[in-house]
Amino acid sequence: MTNTTRAMAGFTLLEVLVAFVLLSSVLGVVMQLNAQALDGTVRAGDRQRALMLAQSELDRILAHRELVPGQTQGVFDTDGMRWEANVSPFYFPQQDNAETQTRIVPYRIDLHVFLDESRSLQLTTLRLGVAP
Repeated sequence: MTNTTRAMAGFTLLEVLVAFVLLSSVLGVVMQLNAQALDGTVRAGDRQRALMLAQSELDRILAHRELVPGQTQGVFDTDGMRWEANVSPFYFPQQDNAETQTRIVPYRIDLHVFLDESRSLQLTTLRLGVAP
């Protein structure tokens, strides 16, 4: 067998192994990137679902004519996420000097939704209410 026929015979075993190692490492990186993208998509979906549930619960709290200061909590039936709401009177810094007699009081509503042990989100709003 001459050198020209040997060169045309094909790839050596070493060349095939190097190509296989390169291909498998590139495939591993692509699979890892795909898994990270999928995990990010799942987390974004969970956060969006938690935000919709939080907005729904906040709307339910705001639907009451009279707000009662205090803390309430519960669990959403659909996902098992838990929530805590805190309603408290809100005082503006300029309000200390003002001597106005009014029954209208601003209330601050903080709603925390806990997706799991490490992830949560918070919605905060103000609403005018009547003082007791």
